[in-house]
Formats: sequence, C-alpha cells, structure tokens
Amino acid sequence: MADDKQKSRTSIPMIVTGLVMTLLFVGLAGFLVLQRASIPTVDEQTAQVRLKNLADLNAENQRILTQYHWVDKTKGVVGIPINRAMDLVLAELQANKPHAAGPVNPPAAPPPATPAPSPNNQRPGGGQ
Repeated sequence: MADDKQKSRTSIPMIVTGLVMTLLFVGLAGFLVLQRASIPTVDEQTAQVRLKNLADLNAENQRILTQYHWVDKTKGVVGIPINRAMDLVLAELQANKPHAAGPVNPPAAPPPATPAPSPNNQRPGGGQ
C-alpha cells in the first residue's frame, strides 16, 4: 500500500508539470500567431501601393473625361468633356441623312473560259 501512495505522489506533480507545459506552449503559439497577423507582408504593402496608383489613375481619367483641357497648347488642340463630344457627334450624324439606296444590280457573269492547250503541242522545236 505504501508503494501505491508513492506512485500517486510522483505522478501528480508530473501531470501538473505536463499540463503547465502544454498550456505555456499553446499560449506561446497563440501569441506568435497574433503577432504575425499584425505585421504587414510585402504582398500587402505592394497591394496597397497598387490600389493607390489605380485610384490616382482613375481620378485623372475621370478628370480628363469630364473637363475641358489642353491636349496640345502649341497646336491649339483642346480636349472637351465626353458628354459634349457625344452631343456634337450625334448632332452631326443627324444633320447628314443618308440617301436611299438604289437598286442593286447583280454582278456580271464572267466570260467563258478558253480551253488550255494540250501539253503535246507545246514542245520546243515543234518536234515530237
């Protein structure tokens, strides 16, 4: 019976030590996962830079499409808003009404083909 008490005394501290070590390991692993999630990666930084560049490009394109601007000041070329350009093109197309199409003539028949000379008659020197 003394051996049973000795075995239970030594196994309880080992179980407690094992549980404490397991909890410490799980806690440390969780801490490292949380720390890694908070650090931005190179891909995230590149994505943010690209999104900013895309937003800037879209804003510039929107400005060009909706405002008057110089295309080439030395030549006097001006860009106009897209809505105004569409109105001008529509007015021009409405002013130029197409004429009605005339009757459609079928294509002329090709001339009859001439028969090709036979190869026997085409020898050099006229001999056979």
